[in-house]
Amino acid sequence: MRRSRRLSSVLLSLKVNLACMAGVVCFICVAGGSHARGQQQDPFEQPVAPVVKALLDDDATSEADKRRLALFHGQWDLITEPTVTEQAQLALARYQLDHASLRSEEVPVLLRAQAALLRGEPELSIKLLAEPASIQEAFTKARAMEDLGQTREAINLLTPIRVKMQKEGSSDAAELVAAGQAVVMLARLEGRPANDYQLAMRLFAKAREEVDRLYWPASLAEANLLIEKDNPQAALGAILDVLRLNPQSADAAHLLGVVVASRFAFDDAAKISARLREVNENHMVAAIIDGTSFLTQKDAQSAREVIEPALALHPNQRELLSLLAAVEALTYNDRQLEHVLKHYDKITGENPMALITAGSYLSHARQYPQSEKLLRLAVERQPNWAMPRVELGLMLMQAGKEEDALKELRQAAKLDPYNTRARNQLKLVEELLGYEHIAMDHFVIKYRKGIDEVLARDMERELETMFQAVTGALEHKPANKTLIEIMPDAEWFGVRITGLPEIWTIAACTGDVIALTPPREGKNQKGPYDWYRVLQHEYTHTVTLDQTAYRIPHWFTEAAAVAMEPGGRSYDMTRMLAEAWRGDGRLKLFTLHNINWGFIRPRSPVERPLAYAQAHWMFQYITHRFGHQAILDMLALYRTGMPETKAITQVVGQDPEAFMAGFREWAGGEVKAWGLAPREDDAAIIEKLKKNPKPDAALVQTLLQEHPDHPDLLRLAAGDAIRAGDFTKSRTAVARYAAARPADPWSHEMLAQLAIENGQPDDAIASLNELDRTDPETGKWARQLAELYRKQARFDQAARAIHRALHREPYDATLRELAAAIHIQAKLMPTAAHHIRALTILEPDRAVHHIRLAALYDLMGEKDRSKAAALAARKIDPNAAVDRFLK
Repeated sequence: MRRSRRLSSVLLSLKVNLACMAGVVCFICVAGGSHARGQQQDPFEQPVAPVVKALLDDDATSEADKRRLALFHGQWDLITEPTVTEQAQLALARYQLDHASLRSEEVPVLLRAQAALLRGEPELSIKLLAEPASIQEAFTKARAMEDLGQTREAINLLTPIRVKMQKEGSSDAAELVAAGQAVVMLARLEGRPANDYQLAMRLFAKAREEVDRLYWPASLAEANLLIEKDNPQAALGAILDVLRLNPQSADAAHLLGVVVASRFAFDDAAKISARLREVNENHMVAAIIDGTSFLTQKDAQSAREVIEPALALHPNQRELLSLLAAVEALTYNDRQLEHVLKHYDKITGENPMALITAGSYLSHARQYPQSEKLLRLAVERQPNWAMPRVELGLMLMQAGKEEDALKELRQAAKLDPYNTRARNQLKLVEELLGYEHIAMDHFVIKYRKGIDEVLARDMERELETMFQAVTGALEHKPANKTLIEIMPDAEWFGVRITGLPEIWTIAACTGDVIALTPPREGKNQKGPYDWYRVLQHEYTHTVTLDQTAYRIPHWFTEAAAVAMEPGGRSYDMTRMLAEAWRGDGRLKLFTLHNINWGFIRPRSPVERPLAYAQAHWMFQYITHRFGHQAILDMLALYRTGMPETKAITQVVGQDPEAFMAGFREWAGGEVKAWGLAPREDDAAIIEKLKKNPKPDAALVQTLLQEHPDHPDLLRLAAGDAIRAGDFTKSRTAVARYAAARPADPWSHEMLAQLAIENGQPDDAIASLNELDRTDPETGKWARQLAELYRKQARFDQAARAIHRALHREPYDATLRELAAAIHIQAKLMPTAAHHIRALTILEPDRAVHHIRLAALYDLMGEKDRSKAAALAARKIDPNAAVDRFLK
């Protein structure tokens, strides 16, 4: 069994900014890669490829060849009375690394050396391979040298292999693959340009396609290399090719396990590790997969529980020690982390892998200063290796240190032009550094020159108010300015947040950096949304993350962020919570122990929004039952590193079960107040309505006599009244329904519509305000309010309403024109000028906006600005009537 790189190297290459990664790939349906050929089955339960089975069944195949094929392709049940060498091959394939056969001098030296290397005994591996007799042996020895920090010796050993492959090549599949692996390793050690990547891929392809189509290690080596280049999707296809030819491949299982763990498919990762333990209860790869999975979940204690027993068997195993360093880092045990790193340095000659592993997981946990310290040391130790620079560059991007990130990413891309994340992030940071920026007391706003200046200028006017609201409520001010980056579209936003151009959300906070997509229509856009509400949500993350040293539980930071959003809960969220509280359908409330996974690893499309809504609901319960100070106390405890359940117990004096029981009881009262609680008469009404799925008004009234306050019947009665066209009866019926089910916005829509249609605009205002309060996406209700107020000459109130409409649709030119007119009528001239300036950006070819701006500035006595606007109008339209502003 051959490995192209150390396991830790693969682990780190897969960490594509895990905190924000979306799109979990289930390991039984990962056949989307270029090699997958549409397979949708569990790759470990498939029979071996038909061609292999045919050879094993063919009478023409000699018994010796059948045994060789059975061993190589994982058909181990066919091997009876194995020889010592066959025992060693089986032991190595099963990771039974202490099997006696792997120390027997009767066994080929390469098998013994590979086993020694996997056990963490590189010195023995070098001793066994004192005089390498093949490229495979030379590559194994070079890996052992690297594990001991003997970089120069490894380079000297591998250089002749590259020269030979460039000039002569080979006709042996095993030698070709080993040569390709040697070329990859040599390129990394030397920092060679990308042509070595192409050479390695050619060697792997030749081994698989020209020499031996059944030689699955070629696909395994290719998968390793693709993962190193941050192309896991293509790697998945190669991994499946391996499993078709050898369903027992532990190395393929390892790669697949790490892929799914890094994408938050933790149950699938656990299935893979469980399969490995069926083969070997102490399987090292199983421990590595589980350790990776737990660390990705920020569950350092569970990671320790699988890593330490594996290390007890092989105390110097490099991959396990690197993961242990990450465990100590995530438990904030600086002294123990230093101890692990010193031991690692002692046995490896200061190899940087443990530093990269710990530094990357710290970055994932948003512990940026500590992460930067470790990753910079890793770069210093191996400056020709792209990986630590990529990890450092990505971490610096998330921390908002874009100029520092540019330096690292440029060097990483130079060393490894095929690294997807490095290439994407380099392109992004080069663009970001060319963006316009607006510096404020507590914020810096960056945007691409063009129409996004409209949104940036809106933000400039409002962010300090947001700062006061959030920091006042949470009693904490972040140490640094917050960088807000308006990305031009959803694709760029995805690159900014994850390093890859795919992500499901519209805004994200990584600490001192908030990135968001613009709330506008168009290609690669997410459409309108309430940017102020979203930004206050994200800024709350900035504050609570800083307040707790980034140690706040996921559900609690989301709960605080939703609680700080201006506006109310939507009806969709209300009904979702009511359904989950009832627990008799597709949804059930989360517990304190699993709510975090509703955000990270939802099992259905509705679980993520439920997690947000329930987290906020629990936050409301804590505030209602224990007071706002309890929230502040919990934040203080999280800063110390106290686990979430222990913090809740300490603050509220209840264990998690008692806390959740109290929450459920309180939530039941909420559901009842919303008019969404189950009733004893539900079954009887449903039974009667089954016989009349479209009940007429008479039947509804009959049922209401029996059940006079049932919300569903009142809703039917209100609909009937509206259709009958009687205004007074309609308003009364809708009001009765609104009283029975106040959470449903339908009643407010109907009341507003009825009032406007019957010439009673004042009666519509309360309903329109309620609709506007709970609609996070459109400005239509606020616009209606603005127009109603304007007709009544209530210009100050109209101005406030149009302001809310522009929170949702800041790029709508018609809204801007209306806003400018209202503010002029309200005698709020500076604000009117702000909206007209926005129009000059949104519609730069219309001279009329500049003419209006010139006139307004002239009215305000700002003659220089008036003249500038007039000149801008004249530039667009030489005949523009602006002479009086130019004198």
